[in-house]
Amino acid sequence: MSNRIGCAITNLLLLTVIQTVTCKGSTDPKTFFPAIDGNLTRIVWAHAVNNQSKLNETLKNGDIMMLEADVSLGNVTGTNSIGVPIMAHPPANTSDLSLQDFLKMVVESNTTKGIKLDFKSVEAFEASIPILEKKKNDLSFPVFINADILPGPVNATTTAVDAKSFLSKAKAFPNYTLSVGWTTRYGGETNITKGGYTQEQIESMMNVLKEENVTQPITYPVRAGLVANDIDAIELLMKQSHSQNNATLTIWSSDGDLVNAERLSALIKRIGTDKVYVDVPDDLKKRLDLSGASSVGIASTTIAVSLLIGTLLSTITTTV
Repeated sequence: MSNRIGCAITNLLLLTVIQTVTCKGSTDPKTFFPAIDGNLTRIVWAHAVNNQSKLNETLKNGDIMMLEADVSLGNVTGTNSIGVPIMAHPPANTSDLSLQDFLKMVVESNTTKGIKLDFKSVEAFEASIPILEKKKNDLSFPVFINADILPGPVNATTTAVDAKSFLSKAKAFPNYTLSVGWTTRYGGETNITKGGYTQEQIESMMNVLKEENVTQPITYPVRAGLVANDIDAIELLMKQSHSQNNATLTIWSSDGDLVNAERLSALIKRIGTDKVYVDVPDDLKKRLDLSGASSVGIASTTIAVSLLIGTLLSTITTTV
């Protein structure tokens, strides 16, 4: 039996080597950014890259790894382009940068950065699909497709992007990470400083992903001030997402949001830095204490151990 176990372990190690070699050239952020050593909290983000000046500036910045930009329908200044996908956050409906030119400039200038496209309406996403299809083979870096597809805390009034329509059309891009979250109402503009994600909101997300048979990598963008108030709810989200491919959190925050940095640090440590992107203002990030944080959280450990045991048992059975 010991010889069989030895063979099983050898085969497992060989499988690991093969998988590592196969991952080279992957657009998964963990492999695309080897310097982070699997720690997603080390990824540096740029926000609202919605005009040519900021895009040029960001592309030249060697510290930036991911570019976040908003996609709306509108007009490109200085051209006859009307009602096309542009880089702008509502209520703005004009920009000197179209989605088409944004992608062109990133492809031509970038070999070390990824992008996150935040679609503000399902119409903007639908109009962008032909552009994304045309550039699909050129986007050899991490691409996140983001939308707030469900209403969320605290009694959010912003209209969510239609979940089923967005998810069904996003299947055309299986190599992209789907960043799907909830609308929120929180922070200085609303004077709301309490609240969190509810179990009902978590269940609604799980249900719609299951109904649409989503198999792409998933990240859940969650607002820092809200997510720090209920660690149990977020743990439930991650545990129920074990069947999703590479499910992660993207913790974000607006300037002026009240955030309990101690509780947020505890959440990140609990989930694991291999499962959490931290896209927050610098002053908040400096207040986070991630010393001693594991690069592998509880959910990751459970899944990894299960896969290891399953593979060993399968190999041992085959060799008996």
